[in-house]
Amino acid sequence: MSENGIVLVCVTAQHSSRLLIECGKKLAEEKNAELRIFSVLPQRQSFSPDLDALVRLQEIADDAHAQMKVCFSDSPVDCVSQELLTKNVRMLVTGFPGKNSTKFITQLHANSPLTPMCMVDNDGTAYSIERVPRSAQEDYAAQSSHAYIHTAE
Repeated sequence: MSENGIVLVCVTAQHSSRLLIECGKKLAEEKNAELRIFSVLPQRQSFSPDLDALVRLQEIADDAHAQMKVCFSDSPVDCVSQELLTKNVRMLVTGFPGKNSTKFITQLHANSPLTPMCMVDNDGTAYSIERVPRSAQEDYAAQSSHAYIHTAE
């Protein structure tokens, strides 16, 4: 494992997974971190997984020189949260939630509020959620004439 940590990319067997992995690879290079791919599939698929989809994901991971891990669970938030707790993850990359999406990202962020996240939409635009260090918050408040909302850490 890289001493500079891991950029963990959460993927499913969707076409957009390639975009997520490409974004994750770029972030890993910028942070000099290791790129890892993580997929959580429903428990029922453990008996008859979509092997073609898994092979495609593995090929994309191989192209990016990344290790891929697959977990079968009906609690994807818990599964990813456990990975975040046991690994040195510097950035988590996910897809951007759509209209009818689950609360995956919201729940994951609530479980791991200090883990920076990057969400990638279908056109490849990346949006980040990062914790601002307290000293930067104080510097901004001291230099700004704008209203400042302080959130508890």
